[in-house]
Amino acid sequence: MSSEPAVVLKPGRESPARRRRHPWIFQQAVAVTPEGAGSGGLARVEASDGSVVGWGFPSPGSLIAVRLVSFGPEEPAEDWLERRLSAAAAVRARMGIESDALRLVNAEGDFLPGLVADRYADTIVVSLHVRGMEPLAPRVVDCLARLFPGANVYLKRDEHHARVEGLVLASGYLAGSGDGRTVITEGGVKAVVDFARGQKTGFYLDQRANRTACASVAAGRSVLNLFAYTGAFSLRAAGAGAVRVVSVESSQHALEQAEESVRLNPDLSPAMFEWVHADVFDHLARGERFDLIIADPPPFARRRMEVEGALRGYLTLNQQALRCLAPGGILFTFSCSGAVDRQMFRQVIEEAALRSGRRVRMLRELHADVDHPVAAGHPEGEYLKGWMLHAD
Repeated sequence: MSSEPAVVLKPGRESPARRRRHPWIFQQAVAVTPEGAGSGGLARVEASDGSVVGWGFPSPGSLIAVRLVSFGPEEPAEDWLERRLSAAAAVRARMGIESDALRLVNAEGDFLPGLVADRYADTIVVSLHVRGMEPLAPRVVDCLARLFPGANVYLKRDEHHARVEGLVLASGYLAGSGDGRTVITEGGVKAVVDFARGQKTGFYLDQRANRTACASVAAGRSVLNLFAYTGAFSLRAAGAGAVRVVSVESSQHALEQAEESVRLNPDLSPAMFEWVHADVFDHLARGERFDLIIADPPPFARRRMEVEGALRGYLTLNQQALRCLAPGGILFTFSCSGAVDRQMFRQVIEEAALRSGRRVRMLRELHADVDHPVAAGHPEGEYLKGWMLHAD
């Protein structure tokens, strides 16, 4: 067993990890954090009686004090990282995802806290969210090179986690080379992914199944895509036969990238697209009606203290969106706010339906796609929530 000083918990605070195998230990549960914890990789976590709860990555500057990678007294095997990366890749290989873009590693969902890896065609984009994962980056790259020969590996620095964790590695290629961009194919439609300059790792892979669901009802309809980013929902709807697609986004750079993607698809007429650089709420106030609306906003609440304001925002957004639906129209609406759970979001949707004055059917509850697994016992991993609604 490691002789390094352990993170020690307060009396009785080991229960979530031991009973539910919950991978997060919060700061208020910690009695002692040794100096320098988190800089050298895994640390031992002990209960107040000295028994070992598990092993994990300490984060002294975060509300989450430790992210556990194993439970119980036994220290993880030397090749624990490589085994879990290989297991995550094997699971994806059996999913039958019809795209050359997918999430290979979903942090706690693949029992690899602090590590996200997304594949975009010939490039794997890696994002580190915890300080203890940085010393392991060379091992991550070596393992990915064995699993996916010839793939480029790009490290995308997440500035939020970098500030909280004190991360030092900069964005850039760890294997191979390129210009920070690539082209992927999803649902028969090509799209530009700018992983060097785009949000997160460059593309929202979690919405793939929901884009497919949206495409399945898009033929012959007019479409309004709110918070469109680089237009993935718009491209999929157009590819499925939508007659008009209006996309509203506050980032001009994102809209320009979306237009670039249209040019990669000769079967899509640029004339059917309208790219609107505007505030979504201002645009909805115009009252124009559409047959199909997508509302996929950025997080309205990252912390619990922000939930009340977020719920007001979701209520306003969905009430206005429902009023802009043509009779028989369909709304795909989402929340990616981790602090807003499914029950809260459903209550907001129901209230918005009442206030809109429309008769609304809740057709389908929506989730992140299958390559974004959630570990049993870790409900916080399920951040994306959504509904497919029909309004008379």
